[in-house]
Amino acid sequence: MFSLKNVLGLQTRGFSTGLSVNEKMWRLPFFPPAAVWPNYKDNYTHRRHRTNIFYNTYGVQKQSTMKCVDNSALSRQSQAMGRPAMIIQVYSEKHKHRPHEAQGKLGDRVLCAVMGQKKKGIIVGLKAKQLHGIPRFDSNNVVLIEENGNPSGTRITAPLPNVIRPILKRDSNPKKADYTKLLAIASNWI
Repeated sequence: MFSLKNVLGLQTRGFSTGLSVNEKMWRLPFFPPAAVWPNYKDNYTHRRHRTNIFYNTYGVQKQSTMKCVDNSALSRQSQAMGRPAMIIQVYSEKHKHRPHEAQGKLGDRVLCAVMGQKKKGIIVGLKAKQLHGIPRFDSNNVVLIEENGNPSGTRITAPLPNVIRPILKRDSNPKKADYTKLLAIASNWI
């Protein structure tokens, strides 16, 4: 009986038994006897599992508490009374149609409840793990803004990450809301 292995002169090899002198190491069957390393098969991840791997964690969502880091009267009053701002709505496309609604990342607009008032703000710092080169903060920070995009305060007390510069420039529209004025009043950048 002829087999393809005999015709082509291929030798088959099973798992190492360790009984002969030539078999000093355990190897998988598809590696030749002379191969020393690697003696394992690479892990295979299905493509459907790879699509949902995000290299940074999720951001803030509804009911998350935020620290106001500008010097507006509302921010100072909330800090003095120990009542941080709470997110009511996140204006972001990330995870917009998921059960817990959208996730807010750096530079996203949010609607906050501060001292019984509704104010819009921009996220400028997150506690969650970030991508390499993006700083993490001790608290979730927000800067309160008006409807036209102007900041409510005249100074920002916390340092801002440099990565939000292009995000705010991209989202700015001179006829609707100009977020670049927030960049002008920031003194510390990381």
